[in-house]
This record gives sequence, C-alpha cells and structure tokens, in this order.
Amino acid sequence: MSSFDFPTRGGDPRVVRADPDFLAVSKPAGMHTAPAPAGDPDPSSPDLASWVFERYPEIRGIRGRDRGEGGLLHRLDRETSGLVLFARTEESFRALSAAAASGLFRKDYILRARPSRSGLPGSRPVRTAPGGVDPEAWAAWLDRGTPPGALGGTDCAPGAAEGLRGILAGALESGRPVFVESRFRPFGPGAARVACAAADADLGRSRGDWGLETYRTDILETGRTGSVLEVRVSLTRGFRHQVRAHLAWIGLPLEGDGLYGGGEGERLALHAAALDFPRPGTGERIRVEDRGVQ
Repeated sequence: MSSFDFPTRGGDPRVVRADPDFLAVSKPAGMHTAPAPAGDPDPSSPDLASWVFERYPEIRGIRGRDRGEGGLLHRLDRETSGLVLFARTEESFRALSAAAASGLFRKDYILRARPSRSGLPGSRPVRTAPGGVDPEAWAAWLDRGTPPGALGGTDCAPGAAEGLRGILAGALESGRPVFVESRFRPFGPGAARVACAAADADLGRSRGDWGLETYRTDILETGRTGSVLEVRVSLTRGFRHQVRAHLAWIGLPLEGDGLYGGGEGERLALHAAALDFPRPGTGERIRVEDRGVQ
C-alpha cells in the first residue's frame, strides 16, 4: 500500500464526478456534511449540503431522509474528509437508498493509526483483535516490553507498528477476511463517543443499552510509515464513528483523534477514498475514487 497524502484541514469542497443520476463531492475536514445540528457551538459554520444546493438547486428539492438535506445519501463526521454522494433525482435517491439498505453500497476509507495498548473504554472487552488474525500474537505486539500486570501507559514498544502490519499483511495475503465487528452503544459524557461489544459478549444488566444490530469494518490493505500504520478499510453499513471506534478497539486509534485516544493533531487521519454502488435503473457498478491531495 503506497503512502497517502491526507488533504489539509479546511478549504473548499470539490466536485469529483457529476452524473445525471448523482453527484460525488469531496468534503474537506472541518466542514459539516449537513446543516449544523441544534446546540452546535458554531451553528453558522459552512456545510457541504448548502454548498451543493447553491450550485445544483435540483438536489435541494429532493425529498430526502431529513428536512433540509435534499438528495444527501450519507454523512461523514465533521473532521473526516472525502467523498459524499448526492442523488440528483427522486428516482435515483430511492434506488440508491434501497441499494444501501441491501448492502450494495460500499465505502472505502484510508486511515493512519498509531498502536496503543489502551483499547476502547466502555467496550466489552475493552480491547480485542481483528477477526482473521491470531489474537495472542496481536496482543503480544501491543503489550511487548510491558511487565505483566502493569497498569497505566498507552505507548507501545518500538517495532509494534511493523509487527502488527506483518500480522495483517500475512492474513490478507493468505486470503483470510480480516475485519472488526461489533454492536455499539453511546458512551461517555454527553454520549459523545460510542463503545463496542463483541457479538457473544456477556452484557449483563447493561444489555438494554446496546443496539441489537452488528456492524462490520473490513480491513483490505495495510502499509507502514515510520511508527504508524496506514490502512484501507471498507464497510457497507455504517454507524456513528464506526471506523474510529473499531480501530481504537483493536489498539489502532487514528492519528489526530482525541476523542478515541489518538491524541491531538493537524487533522483526523481519516479520508473517505472511494464509493462503489449500482447505477440506478441499470445496476451497472459505479466506482468513484478521491485520491486526496490534487
């Protein structure tokens, strides 16, 4: 996997593909996808949907999921950059929404993560390994050099990134699916975060706090840059903060993600790099890619 240049935070959106059925736009990090929700500290901040509506007014008139969203088909977190898809007709909105509900709408992300021992607070278990790899080998690299039973500290020993990359690459090269899958629940002050639970976790009295559905993030490719990992992942059904929470849960919090243990940085190292979906009316597979820095 070649190194990826994440776009700098801010700047203007960019139309990646304009089609009679849809519009694919690259959103910069730091911009809301839709108008700011009630209670936002900066309700006048620009949003992608409004930017699109000014240039493609037919998209505003589509009866979308929520008032004021028009043909917007999905969202990205404010600090995530990359591709967002809008329908340009009522018919294409219905068809693309149905495709997403049927698991036929795939989103690929590129991320950069630094190994950490901490896992994801509130989760069951607090830390796990991705499916498809040896969980003991995974944990050994995260905890290497740490005395048994030691408390505190999240830093991993030098070489952890290379060791974890080797585990992922070996599993992928052998043809095994590598993935993270969980249920979610809101967690932390103001429910600002989410926590993960394995499908077979004993949730005890808190079982009612957890959603019934499971969500899966597939790991497709990995590379290493210094002491960090670059990873390409995909999903067909998304939950709030899914990629960020899933990666933190396996000990790979994203760089610049203070909410999930990745520390502060210039920007959240998460970019929506590709969309793959069936064309309304024909079913022809369409793939749109955004390679970041132009």
